[in-house]
Amino acid sequence: MKREGIYQAVSASARGLSLGALWQHLEVECRTIPDNSALRKELFFGLLQQLLNTGQVRLASDGVFLTGTVKEQLQQLAEAWPQPDSDDELDDLDETGLWFLVKAPAGLVWTMPDGQEVWT
Repeated sequence: MKREGIYQAVSASARGLSLGALWQHLEVECRTIPDNSALRKELFFGLLQQLLNTGQVRLASDGVFLTGTVKEQLQQLAEAWPQPDSDDELDDLDETGLWFLVKAPAGLVWTMPDGQEVWT
């Protein structure tokens, strides 16, 4: 499946869901690709950039939207991203996805077609 097809599938299936759910939906789309962790990360940040640029989502923490350009906001997330060799259980992205719950610097706020915001 091509990148744009993956983006469309994941943004449709994960609409209104959390950042961790977005990551897990990418796993489903990439499950047939061996050793896909680097690709998933690249697709994750590419999809987030697209969603932010089109106004479908915003990043927020503790009820406050992140400031700065889309690039700067994504950089905050990238800098906090767990290292692949981390032994810290809170850095888990795939099993329980604890990193998204306890360490990620922001979560998603979806803007629905009717203008309603869904905070995750």
